[in-house]
This record gives sequence, C-alpha cells and structure tokens, in this order.
Amino acid sequence: MGIKKITSLKVSFWKFLCMLLIGLMGAVAIPFSFIYIGVCTSFITYADYSERSTQNLVPVIAATPDLADVQLPMGCKYLVLDKSYQILETSLEDDDLEQAMGYAISGKANVNLNKQYLLVTRENEYVVLQYYIGSQFTNEWLNEHFPSPEILLYILIGVNCIAVCIILTTKFSKNMRVQLAPLFEATEQVTQQNLDFEVGHSKIKEFEDVLHSFSDMKENLKSSLEKQWNAEQLQREQIAALAHDLKTPLTVIQGNIDLINETKLDEEQQLYAGYITESSEQMGIYIKTLIDISRTVAGYQLQLEKVDMIDYMKQIEVQANSLCLTKGIYLCMEIGTDLRKCKADKLLLERAIMNVVSNAIDYSPSKGTIYIGTKNMEKFLEISITDEGNGFTPEALLHAQEQFFMGNKSRTSNMHFGMGLYITSSIIKQHNGQILLRNSDITKGAEVIIKIPY
Repeated sequence: MGIKKITSLKVSFWKFLCMLLIGLMGAVAIPFSFIYIGVCTSFITYADYSERSTQNLVPVIAATPDLADVQLPMGCKYLVLDKSYQILETSLEDDDLEQAMGYAISGKANVNLNKQYLLVTRENEYVVLQYYIGSQFTNEWLNEHFPSPEILLYILIGVNCIAVCIILTTKFSKNMRVQLAPLFEATEQVTQQNLDFEVGHSKIKEFEDVLHSFSDMKENLKSSLEKQWNAEQLQREQIAALAHDLKTPLTVIQGNIDLINETKLDEEQQLYAGYITESSEQMGIYIKTLIDISRTVAGYQLQLEKVDMIDYMKQIEVQANSLCLTKGIYLCMEIGTDLRKCKADKLLLERAIMNVVSNAIDYSPSKGTIYIGTKNMEKFLEISITDEGNGFTPEALLHAQEQFFMGNKSRTSNMHFGMGLYITSSIIKQHNGQILLRNSDITKGAEVIIKIPY
C-alpha cells in the first residue's frame, strides 16, 4: 500500500524552523505592543520622563523659597541641606539618603544607573533631587507593588519565548513520533520473534524508505531466522537439562560454604578482615580527596559577608585548641585588639586556616607548641601559624602550594596527599589574599602567613 502527501525530513525541519521564528517574533512583538499601548494611553511614562521633568524644575526650585510649593514629578524625592551640609528636610531613606549626601558633598555619581541625583543651589540651602531613569506606571500603587515596565517587558518576552519553544517543540516531537510509530511497531514485532506482520507507512520520505528497507529485510531474514530460532530452541532445551544436572554439585558447594561461615575465625582470618577494614577507610579518604580536587579546580562559590575578625578568631581558637588537645599539643594564640571587619566567606576561610593548623599539628613534635598570631596591617589582616617541627625544605618553600606536592618526606605521612596547602592557597586567592611560606627564626619550624585584604 502507498501513502499520499509524502514530504522530506528536510522540509519538515524547515517548516518547524519557520514556525519557531514566527512564534518567537510574535512572543517579542506582543509585549512591546502592550508597552506601546500603555505609553500611548499615558498609563506608562517614557524612560526619560522623570529626568526631563526634574531638570525643568531646577530653575523653579532655585527661585521658590518654600519647597512645599513646588509640585515634584512622580518618582522624584528630595534632600534639603543647609550650607554646612546638615539635613533640614528629606523624603529619602537608608541607602538613598547616604547616596544623596555623598553626591551633595563630593559630587560623586551614583553607581545605580536607575537612580540619579541633581544638586540645586539655593540662597541658604542645597537641594538634592533624586529621580528615576526608566519607564514607570502612572499609578503609584502599581509602581510600589510591581516591577518596572522594562522588567515586566523582559519577563513577558522570556515567558513567551519559553512557551513558544515548548509548545512548538512538543508538537514537532509528537509529529515525529507519530511518523516513527510504524518503525517502532515493526521492531517490537521482531523483538517478539514475529515476522508475520505488515510493515506500516510514514509521511516522511526518509522514514518511509527505512520502512521499505525494513520490510525487505524482514522477508529475507524470515526463513533464515526461523531455522536459527529452531536451533536456539534446541540449544535452550539442552542448557536447561545441563542446569538441572548441575543442581546437585552446586548444592554441595553452597552447603560447605555455609558451614565454613559458621565456624570461629582464627587470628590469620581476623588479620585479613582487618586489612579489609583498613582498605575501606583508605578508600573513603581517597574519595574525599577527589572531591576536594574537583571543587578546588572548579573554584569555590564565595558567600561574602562582613566578618568581625576578633570574634571570628576567638571561634578559631576554640576549634584549634580542641584539635591540639587530642594530639597532646599546646596552643599559644594572640588576637589583636585592633582587628577590623573583613569581607570574607566565613566557612571557607575557617577551612583554609584549620587546614594549616591541622598540618602544623601533624608535623609538631610530641608536647610541642603551635603559635597563632593575628595582627592588623594597613590594608590587610595577617594571620600567622607556626609549629616547632622540622620546617620547610627549600624545594617545599617553592612548590608546597602546588597540587599533590609532597617533596619534603619529613613533613608527609601516608594519609597526606599534598592537598592541604593547595586548597588553602586556592581559598585565600579567591579572597584576593596571599599566602606566604617560610621557616621561623624563633622555633625553626614551618610558618605559614595568611593575608586577607580589608
């Protein structure tokens, strides 16, 4: 049987592409039409409305003694200062007020492009006007409870484009599946070892050619497959008989295994079990190391916040002291009283510092001392961690921050993979800080200095 209206796969894809382009253009045009209608009906203002209105008010404000007599345009707020920059009157709050004060004093432009400021000089006062750059709703309630028209425009365009792509892609994929259905049905029949069926048809030329080829293959293979299936059936029967014969020796083997498991293990067997336990623990360490490597290479996602370094270092002291006590190490820590706040990721910075502390503990002699000092420099905070171990070799001073470096055998163990200082260095660098390695002149041990900018 034939089929009418056969088309090519290329034409189908071109048709889908054209429909997609038309749909996307409509998805963009409709929101723009709404904005255009809103502007024409004065429901939405032009983007420069507030700026033009504010600039036109400058001579009026400069000449009007009482600012209350001036009608400010929508979205315009003000700050009135005397000649010594003391606040007399304002409608601004919080950050906006700070920005306006800064603009009045220094004339520095606002970093927020949507909010701009204009300074008006009066006889005994300065007036700072804040105006909004961008379209606004003429209804105050809409301005307070909804995003700006530009943002709504982008949202509508995004939603419309996603909807168009989903709808058209779903429709196209459904149509392709319908055209491929005869092929799926044919392969299902072959899977069920049935060759006595009629192959269906498709409206796509390429699919139809495949179906014709499949039909020819089916007829050519029918006779040979029937012989093969008969041979396989005989083979399956023979295997089933052999499996039945193997049940007796298999039962004997399983019974003996159960008896061995019920007996008491000797010291050698317990030793082997211990090896298995130790190996599983090592595997856990290897996996953790691999996770650390992947995270470090990809870069950490910093959650920056203002951190009070005095309180923060006191928390570090508690953790470090707890860790030292478990290893019989003494901790001597000095926290400067003039430490300022730093912008940092508290968790990652803690990990960086504790990595160094942990290394110092590992390489300190029994009943040794670890010294942690913090002091305030001009532009950065300096944290130093010093141990009483053997110190860094010249090679380690050059390469210890590199991944997997373990050149100094006196400062390594079976559970170290050269990742501690590498991870610490990566975290500090992402904080725009610096890590320095050297040997202490006092303890002769290793000293790691971490510098975090304020």
